[in-house]
Amino acid sequence: MTRPASSDSFQKSDPSVLDLRPEFLNRTILRLVWPAVTENLLFSAVFFADTLMVAWLRNESALAATALVGVWMLFVNAPFFGLSIGASSLVSRSWGERDFEAARQFAGHALILAFGLALIQFVGTWFPAEAIVRVQGGASEVVALGHKFLRIILFSTLLGLPMIVAAGMLRASGNTRTPMYITLGMNVLNIAVSICLTFGLGPWKPLGFWGVAWGTVTARTVGGIAMIAALTNSSRGIGLRFRDLLTYQSPVMRRVCHQAIPSMLERGLHTLSQVVFMRIVAILGTTVLAAHNLALQVESVAFMPCVGLSFAAAAVTGQAIGAGRSDLAEMAVRRTLFWSVSTMVALGSLFVALGPWGIHLFRATPEVLRLAGMAMQLSALEMPFLAAAFVLVGALRGAGDARSPLYVTLFCLVVFRIGVVYLFAITFKWGLAGVWVATAIDWAARTVGLWGFFRAGKWKTLHAREKRRFEEMGKAALGEQEPVL
Repeated sequence: MTRPASSDSFQKSDPSVLDLRPEFLNRTILRLVWPAVTENLLFSAVFFADTLMVAWLRNESALAATALVGVWMLFVNAPFFGLSIGASSLVSRSWGERDFEAARQFAGHALILAFGLALIQFVGTWFPAEAIVRVQGGASEVVALGHKFLRIILFSTLLGLPMIVAAGMLRASGNTRTPMYITLGMNVLNIAVSICLTFGLGPWKPLGFWGVAWGTVTARTVGGIAMIAALTNSSRGIGLRFRDLLTYQSPVMRRVCHQAIPSMLERGLHTLSQVVFMRIVAILGTTVLAAHNLALQVESVAFMPCVGLSFAAAAVTGQAIGAGRSDLAEMAVRRTLFWSVSTMVALGSLFVALGPWGIHLFRATPEVLRLAGMAMQLSALEMPFLAAAFVLVGALRGAGDARSPLYVTLFCLVVFRIGVVYLFAITFKWGLAGVWVATAIDWAARTVGLWGFFRAGKWKTLHAREKRRFEEMGKAALGEQEPVL
């Protein structure tokens, strides 16, 4: 790997890396944020549109089935978000050092892992699909619809899951526009195909509930091909070569795994807790489960600005650390924190004022709409904390610290996401209101824990220690292979 150049020299002249000069830092962050926010809004719109079309079928069992399948798909997706986080951290820090060859090596090995894991996830979910939906607490009619829906959706994972990793690495290099454009195309394709197949437009016969699933499969497959192809572009991607996917190097793979495994564990634990969490919500009945799903879909769209700012914090922090400028990384994080929290306070106010009215867009049954409107109003409690937690997690991971978010997540999931939710919703009999109040407490606790790790500042020195450690391991491995004279 090459020696990093001084930050002052490349920030002014090299278009391949981010401009990290303090006077242009706001512009750099905003240039990263708006495409990332748009991309995630569009990505969420895929699932939002699916939920909307299912709601138009006016079938509570189908709506509840999509909620349970959605939770399991979060579990399926979790390792890939973790792998994307680890690989993106390595790519962004290598990019900041201008070690582009190392970035391509990390990307190639990350995709090798992604394709292998996608195949394992497909096979591992296909056969127990019915049991997976049943164990989450769905009624018999929900299970009958849900397991078939899940098996269709699984076809989207073979290329859709590696797409998550590819998109993360593109953003880590500073290119947030290409993932946005690809996600826009994927969203349009999903809506068009889903409408045609669900309601039977043109030459297609109406497939109803199943048409929604096949539209998602079509869109994610095409999106996966496009996102991986974008990595091969040397001007806008990272110039990934075919040999980078075929050349295996143990030191590179070890470093990818070293970064990815804590994030994969953190995402896996979070998603596992969501399965338990949704099981608690399912105890409250199909109507409550359907209402919770609607409110969750709306909120997931609302916090997309936080996701975009989190991506920006990760990319800027990683490249700044790679360039040896931890002071700029800290400055960028504090600014993104302010913008993110301010945005979510404003959105939370809108949810309180307009949430019960806006939820009627889904045209569900009156009781589902009433409960969902109440949940949207309560979600305003968690929004500022959720915003801060997203940015802090992105910054720590970008710097190479994947373990601190893991520790915070593990503690808060057990104590708050499961323990307090059950206490409020079931023991105190607060129902759906208790669920949303408890999740607000969960996000507040995470923010406090993450801020403590950020203030401690150990993330500023992790990159140098990690490089030194793996370089020494590589030299030791080479020494063991040398012939004894």
